[in-house]
Amino acid sequence: MVCQEAMRQAGKYLVRAVRDPADETARRGMMYAETLSGVAFGNGGCHLPHAMSYPVAGMVRDFQPFGYPTDEPICPHGMSVIVNAPAAYRFTSAAAPERHFEGAALLGANTADAVPAEAGEILAEHLAEMMQQTDMPNGVGGVGFDGADIDDLVAGALVQQRLLSVSPREVQKEDLHSIYTAALRYW
Repeated sequence: MVCQEAMRQAGKYLVRAVRDPADETARRGMMYAETLSGVAFGNGGCHLPHAMSYPVAGMVRDFQPFGYPTDEPICPHGMSVIVNAPAAYRFTSAAAPERHFEGAALLGANTADAVPAEAGEILAEHLAEMMQQTDMPNGVGGVGFDGADIDDLVAGALVQQRLLSVSPREVQKEDLHSIYTAALRYW
């Protein structure tokens, strides 16, 4: 219930809060979503997108997001997670399509006339749309990685076994290679 409400709030308020920082209703909605997410993550944990995020953040070479200090490259944690999320959820949806379908609906995706088997694609497309609407980088390529970096990213994610072990779908080295490749660019 906590996770569902956090997603519902984020789906309703995230884009508004980013696009208009003066929208206090949206900012309050996001603060509530963030609080609920913290409770949910503290109890249930995170999985594949987070495991993939650590090497992205740790290996970033020259990315400088707007509003951050420019003295060294940085890919903030939330950004390093979201650039992986659409590709990761396309992969994990096969193991729990109904949960991914629910997540897509809670975030505000149009799920009318869709079936759970389409959940991964619906969720991934909706996240990519939200990324575009909030000026997030276009996948891991948007923060400076390319195909030559995939093996190093995979190696960095493979050591995140605490997170990989709770993924709804078992993740092998080859899977990570395919997922990172799919995460290079979304639009």
